[in-house]
Amino acid sequence: MIPVYSDPEGLGASLATLPAEVPLDVVVVDDGSDPPLPLPLVSAPHRVHLLRLPQNQGIARALNYGLEWILSQGYPYLARLDAGDTALPGRFAGQLAFLKTHPNHALVGGQAEFVDGGGRRLYRERLPQSYAELRRAMHLRNCFIHPAVMIRTSVLRELGPYRTDFPAAEDYELFFRVVRRHPSANLPSVVVRVRHNPRGISARYRRQQLFSRLRVQLAYFDPGLPESYLGLLQTLGLMLVPAPAVWALKRRWGRG
Repeated sequence: MIPVYSDPEGLGASLATLPAEVPLDVVVVDDGSDPPLPLPLVSAPHRVHLLRLPQNQGIARALNYGLEWILSQGYPYLARLDAGDTALPGRFAGQLAFLKTHPNHALVGGQAEFVDGGGRRLYRERLPQSYAELRRAMHLRNCFIHPAVMIRTSVLRELGPYRTDFPAAEDYELFFRVVRRHPSANLPSVVVRVRHNPRGISARYRRQQLFSRLRVQLAYFDPGLPESYLGLLQTLGLMLVPAPAVWALKRRWGRG
């Protein structure tokens, strides 16, 4: 599923680079683009389905619109990607194989590499891999890159869709909800190349995102875990640090 708003170039780049080792039904959700996006092209063995919202409603509602359609079609798995990002070879095959060989796991992500608009590498995000690590580390931050995950749709039927009352952190809340109930993991390999967009949601709505992140951490606070306290302090601290400084630190620490 790829939600998109007025970014036909980014969408085209993502579709043109889809690995072909697993046939995919690509669900594109046009979140009220003006003008509306044309039906995108995708190469075999993939197929594309274009859903349209009549007006821009934001990513959480666009995701839920697409999710409702996906659940109605009976697909067993849902993978995410964002317009402008690149799914790397082996990503879908590896995640599908993992979920098939780990039937108790509900969600699998992977590592991510961030690049600028010209495709130059900025840094690599290193995320916890095992369920034991994730259960604790989710109290510190979101340990899944949204466009890098694959999830069983049965779990979404059980736990419900994205919540719209955590703006700009709806993915963190959903993944936290999943991890509290079901084993989950991240693959050790880089599965997605994420385009760093200085005008994207994380940048434009950073304060709102941090406030929502704080609310998620409070909602799932565990007084017996030191990570719960550290997570709150970390989020409060980030509210005081300018975004460019945070990105500079990430680039410095994530070059290896």
